Amino acid sequence: MSEETKILRENIENFRHLITEAVSAIDIEKYINNHEHIIIYYQGDENAASGKRAIRPYVLGTNKSGNKVLRAWQDNGASYHFAHRKTRPDSDKHDSWIDEKGEKPGWRMFNVDKIQQIYPTGMKFNDENGLVKIPAGYHEGGDDNMVSVDAYVSTKTEPDFDYKYDKEFQGDVISKQDQSKQKWDSIRRGNKNNNKITADDIIKLRNLASRVIKKNQSNYLVVINAKNDFKLITRDQKTRYDIPEQAIVGGLRQLYDSIVNANKTPDDAFFKDKLNKARKNDDGSETTMMKENEKSSTIPYKKMTFFK
Repeated sequence: MSEETKILRENIENFRHLITEAVSAIDIEKYINNHEHIIIYYQGDENAASGKRAIRPYVLGTNKSGNKVLRAWQDNGASYHFAHRKTRPDSDKHDSWIDEKGEKPGWRMFNVDKIQQIYPTGMKFNDENGLVKIPAGYHEGGDDNMVSVDAYVSTKTEPDFDYKYDKEFQGDVISKQDQSKQKWDSIRRGNKNNNKITADDIIKLRNLASRVIKKNQSNYLVVINAKNDFKLITRDQKTRYDIPEQAIVGGLRQLYDSIVNANKTPDDAFFKDKLNKARKNDDGSETTMMKENEKSSTIPYKKMTFFK
């Protein structure tokens, strides 16, 4: 086999892999390392229905069957499956982490090949001091159901290996009323001058509005909370929860037009279309300038048509 043929076949195999792989393990590693909340669309099986899950990714590795798997904490109240039933405590409809100390509700194992889409949120599972939030029962750097680990959330820093994480975090097992109060208090304390929003941040928020929440982006404002995370709220929520102007970055649609669209390279097709229109009269006939150009052409050519 020639070297060129070998390279071609390898590229074809790589291309097939790219178009059939639902989600890249490299992306998952990035979200683990960034401590980023993500929403996934998960293809269900006999134990779980298909749907969206709001998760915090902690460990990526390979299980005993040789499949890539993701160990994650699944948040209550934000996951779309089983008719919005709670995922904690003690749901018998989910895989949860079970070891010598018993069951750990909230922890889930996801097969990477069943994750069909990932929607990053831009929000981090860190506390307001920047420390990573570790749910109870976390096995750092390992998992009894994995034979190897590719990436994991570390609670340590080198070289002294001091623990640097939120020791009080127990997986946000609090009432919905308290969760709501914490959320809106955090947003009211936010200051838009503390973190400059980027085009990437806006694209993530726009995808959440259109593909996850499935509402028109004109309905949403972008706000910043006390952790400097960007979040979406409706205009009604701004009034209802008395959100100050200092926490409001702007309207989602306006931010997209002014920041994302402003950075786009102009489309050549647009200018070609304008040029073609400029070369024609209002009745569709060619302009005098265009006819003169054709007469002065010294390159021989023959007009061809497929129609008689």
